[in-house]
Amino acid sequence: MNGIATKKVSGGKLLRVKSIFGERVESVQLTGDFFLHPEESVSLLEKSLEGLPASNNPEVFLKHISEALQKNNIQLIGISPEDIVETLIQSFHIS
Repeated sequence: MNGIATKKVSGGKLLRVKSIFGERVESVQLTGDFFLHPEESVSLLEKSLEGLPASNNPEVFLKHISEALQKNNIQLIGISPEDIVETLIQSFHIS
């Protein structure tokens, strides 16, 4: 199934999550007007979510995002890991 969700985070930044999922997350695309450093590391965050159960368990997603941020020295600017998780879970319910 395909899902998409959008969130306007505090501070005015926009986050859009597109997902392809079944029982597990097949792919995730993060877009919006937020920033991260290094810029090309968005794909590392997206890949950190692939293969995880497509559930409503925010702790699992948050753990994997936090590990990817730390392991790859990624800095999010304008959004938080929690914003990504919330929007990802919303994408599972919007087709």
